[in-house]
Amino acid sequence: MGKVLLLCAAILACTGVGSALHCYQCTFTLFNLPCITSNVTCKAGEVCATIKGSAVGKTVIKRKDCVSKENCGTNSTDTYLGVKYTTTYKCCEGDACNSATTLSSAHLSLSMALAMLGFWFTQLL
Repeated sequence: MGKVLLLCAAILACTGVGSALHCYQCTFTLFNLPCITSNVTCKAGEVCATIKGSAVGKTVIKRKDCVSKENCGTNSTDTYLGVKYTTTYKCCEGDACNSATTLSSAHLSLSMALAMLGFWFTQLL
């Protein structure tokens, strides 16, 4: 009886070892507006992340997803339609750890949002 209990305990202990990480995914939102999230399962080597795109000192694009661990804590600077923006990756390694403040909003593609942002900036000039 003791061997059966020990075997069951070992099986239960190992079931979580190979399980994949579950994160929230939000295609993206503009100007910190809330967005619709869904649950996704990360691939091996990925963690949960909140990715922010900032221009002229303001966060203009935010999304949530699974990302490669190599992206964590990095920043990159690019230019789109003459607007310089910085992308930052904030990662975490727990199920649904990237959940903070997301509600409902329209889904748009990243290129569409950047085009809208570019148009908006040209109107300011």
